Amino acid sequence: MSGSATATAPAGRATFPHCLRAEWIKIRTMRSTVHVILGTLAFCIGLASLNGTSAGGEYGDLTAADQAAFDPLATSLRGYLLAQIALGLLGALVITSEYGARTIVSTLTAVPHRARVLAAKATVLVAVVLPVGLLVSLSGFLVGQAALAGADAPHLGLSDPQALRGILGGGLYLTLAGLFGLAIGAVIRSTTATVTTLFGVLLIVQAFAPALPGALGDRVAKYWPPLAGGQIITGYRDPALLAPWSGLAVMAGCVAALLTAAFIVFRKRDA
Repeated sequence: MSGSATATAPAGRATFPHCLRAEWIKIRTMRSTVHVILGTLAFCIGLASLNGTSAGGEYGDLTAADQAAFDPLATSLRGYLLAQIALGLLGALVITSEYGARTIVSTLTAVPHRARVLAAKATVLVAVVLPVGLLVSLSGFLVGQAALAGADAPHLGLSDPQALRGILGGGLYLTLAGLFGLAIGAVIRSTTATVTTLFGVLLIVQAFAPALPGALGDRVAKYWPPLAGGQIITGYRDPALLAPWSGLAVMAGCVAALLTAAFIVFRKRDA
């Protein structure tokens, strides 16, 4: 505890900087934090290399229409599908691990201001997940584009406007996925149930959306938040779907609504 923080706070009262420091110690010392980050990086880099090599090798055999729709940006950043689950799980563990170990009681005894506790958890989570998300996007892009270039397929450079949008937007999307996990974890409290929900919302609905009938399928494909937000890492523009930044705004709005619900629930329920 710093001397300045102690001097400005009444004795025995935990301020927001105190909460930030406590939450930083918790997330830094969780064994799962390092495992999730390293595993996400390794998987996304490996998948970018495999996707780039495979798609690049098949490019010459595609029809003219398929070559026109070929998307080197999405090919290299496809690893976000797993990264969103991993970082969403990290966000959930920030709070569900405390419920599992019952240390949430000690936390709320030390800091009765519950909104302050949850705000500190969200702030620290963003400080961890945003740089990780940007690194995942950047490394996936570089490895994937190198594989495409090695196969003489269309590829992008870092100076391409699509590259900057995909890398920055991919990092923001993964940060939203982490906050999504935190909000769901605060409402559900159970790690297992939260993981199941993350798989359902972020992956299962995406997989089955094309099978939904007529207008329902079209609306889900266009407005389901993870699907809309995923447009940020695509280079090929489908007129039936939202534009990249509009799609990311839909995802951000969904996460904001869930966080609001999480704050309300966290304040009202017993620990």
